[in-house]
Amino acid sequence: MADNTIAVDSDGTEQDRLDIVHHICGLLLGGRLHTAPINPNPQKILDIGTGTGIWAIDAGEVPPNVQFQIDDAENEWTWAKDTFDLIHIRHLNGSIKDWSAFLKQVYKHLKPGGYVYLHEYDVDLFSDDGTYTDKLFLFRYYALLNEAAAKSGRAFKPGAGMKRFFNDAGFDDVHYDMKKCPFGTWPADPKQKEIGAFCLLTAENAFEAFSLALLTRVLEMPIEDVQKLIEGTKKDSRNRKIHSYSKQ
Repeated sequence: MADNTIAVDSDGTEQDRLDIVHHICGLLLGGRLHTAPINPNPQKILDIGTGTGIWAIDAGEVPPNVQFQIDDAENEWTWAKDTFDLIHIRHLNGSIKDWSAFLKQVYKHLKPGGYVYLHEYDVDLFSDDGTYTDKLFLFRYYALLNEAAAKSGRAFKPGAGMKRFFNDAGFDDVHYDMKKCPFGTWPADPKQKEIGAFCLLTAENAFEAFSLALLTRVLEMPIEDVQKLIEGTKKDSRNRKIHSYSKQ
């Protein structure tokens, strides 16, 4: 049922994190794999940047329906035009250099009437009550991370900002939906608290994984300073008085 581009990562900790992210996305979507109104019996689905393959296996319903292929999604695709009923893209923020060119390939390889479902996020945090401020390690971490990503040529693009890339690619029915994803266990609502707890769990390892190379190689920060920043960021992230959330 599905052909997939897979990025192989031998780091078991990162694989565990990606599977937790899959669970978080399921919670945000009420248990659904996507919200695209596709044919109930799709024949071809492409999951780009499939990670551990957990989304593709769930979408394929049984593993024999799923094939994994290793390729560079920014190179010319090898599949025929008009191949896929659905193309699924999740959390490639910071991985794609030219979103406009990338989405033109997506458009070309969708069947007429097919859909692309893109789930991205703002690589930043927000708050509605002023508890997330520039005095925090957490705030400085995201500011430096975004500065380094932009300088590297693979800037983190905000989810809402993707709409113009879809329009440039030829899509004429673009729907944007934003969900607030709490960061930490501060929400009173049990469902939101659960989501926030899982987000905090993924962040414990993600803070280092996302930033170490970018901050030391691109911004040339001493590794000791980066480690101090990460430790302070972790401490801030556990502070239930900071009511932060991400936009997904």
